[in-house]
Amino acid sequence: MMQASRLRNMKFGSEPLIFHAQGYHDYKPVWPKLRDWVFAQAPQQLGPRPRVSIITCNNGHEAMGLFESSVERLGIPYIVAGRQFPVWNNAEHKPLAILEALEQVETDYVLCADSRDAILAGDPELLVDRLLAEFPAGTGMVFGACQMSWPNAPDLSGFELGLPGAAQSEYKHLNGGAWIGERNLVRDFFIAARDAAPHPAAPESEQGKLRIVFPDFHPRVALDYGVKLFHNVGFVFEDTYQIVGEAEAA
Repeated sequence: MMQASRLRNMKFGSEPLIFHAQGYHDYKPVWPKLRDWVFAQAPQQLGPRPRVSIITCNNGHEAMGLFESSVERLGIPYIVAGRQFPVWNNAEHKPLAILEALEQVETDYVLCADSRDAILAGDPELLVDRLLAEFPAGTGMVFGACQMSWPNAPDLSGFELGLPGAAQSEYKHLNGGAWIGERNLVRDFFIAARDAAPHPAAPESEQGKLRIVFPDFHPRVALDYGVKLFHNVGFVFEDTYQIVGEAEAA
């Protein structure tokens, strides 16, 4: 029979399961290959996952829904929040929508990714396994990391650049487009983000608020320096992905 194929990042030796194409279209040339591979896979019916629930924010704009489509191909239920905010402001509404979604979560872990420009490539239970196996004890929440500091402000980047992991990877900065974490810690984090003032460098960006509160939660909240769970592929110009596992199995 045919062995299922997987996407492997040859640079990191990893197989991330969430791909997030942040930024402008011209600045994510690797994205089409990854997106097309994910949607070419045979649909599955995994059903509810025992340890992790999936949430996303979608206010109904026509550009939204890509992430939900990828989750549906895996046959996994998900929670959508934010429909009550037709005029959307990320800094104000995204923390509120996430906190709303958390009220419906009963599993120990929560996975979230952006509706418009992220895809899930496999069973999110594997992300729980990797969080527990690949990160230091006490780590309860992991964000995807990216190469660019946004908002680009020294008071935000200084803390992140000073962390040990930043010296080992070009992915040094918190990106809010994908994360996984323990439900209660996630709730505490987003309450703090909700209550934080927007960063003046980007007052409509929730990412500025996330980066403001990040130092208060580190090391319980960490970044995925090794692209083990997530890959933010905006502004990535080198294709390091190989499709593996396609050989015929006896």
